[in-house]
Amino acid sequence: MNASAKLRWVYVLMAGFIVLFGVQAWMFVASSVSSDGGQCVIVTGIEAGLIFGFTLARVLWRLGSQAYWTKKWRNHFRSREHVKLTKRLAYKYRDLGVGIRVVRDDAFVAMALGIRRPTIIISDTVLNMFSEDEVEAIVLHEWHHCRNRDNAKLFIMRLATEGFSYMPIMRSLLRYYQTWMELLADRFAIRRMGTELPLASVLLKLAKLGNQRQHAAAIHFAAATLDYRIAQVLEPEQEITVKVPLVRPLFFTLSLLLLLMIGGDA
Repeated sequence: MNASAKLRWVYVLMAGFIVLFGVQAWMFVASSVSSDGGQCVIVTGIEAGLIFGFTLARVLWRLGSQAYWTKKWRNHFRSREHVKLTKRLAYKYRDLGVGIRVVRDDAFVAMALGIRRPTIIISDTVLNMFSEDEVEAIVLHEWHHCRNRDNAKLFIMRLATEGFSYMPIMRSLLRYYQTWMELLADRFAIRRMGTELPLASVLLKLAKLGNQRQHAAAIHFAAATLDYRIAQVLEPEQEITVKVPLVRPLFFTLSLLLLLMIGGDA
């Protein structure tokens, strides 16, 4: 199965668990309401209200948090824009059809910011640290996120993970998706450049750098997926196997669904 198909399956699985939970929860509530015990109906109503309230609160919190941080970082980067370098880089990559902004920052910043109309944010430190080919590899990586609407897709998955956090499998699926999302962006950059050397150089430099000079808003570029990404560029012919905890999260998630099923049949 190719990587793109794996990501589609992650979407399907995540949606499937949500639908299955919804069906089981509805059957549980319907069974309790149809029973003769008034006290049972009240208890079930309280339980359903708590679950619904918790889910709604988590979703609203994620929506508010996303809006707040996006606005904060957008204003922060706008206030620190390096106009001259922005014009130079935007002109160089004008054919990409996406906004590019260079900001003054001593840290490593390379990210796609925004959901509806993402913009590539690059710090002047990146331009100073890396060669032109290496910068191109970084830009192409972020461009793939923009053209593939990865920010929007990842936001939806995070929203689902936050709302249904009582199903542990959701977090494992999210981590798997994030890893492959970064690997696919790297593969795109390699194909466009015709060589993996510039990107490999970037990743190895970042591995030596650690988190010391990486911006909190852009830490995802290297963070948890770095080992897989380095392995991919150093051994491009070797198949990548992304490992995430599945057995325990799946066990607890299926146990929750089973309890709802038993409660609905009782």
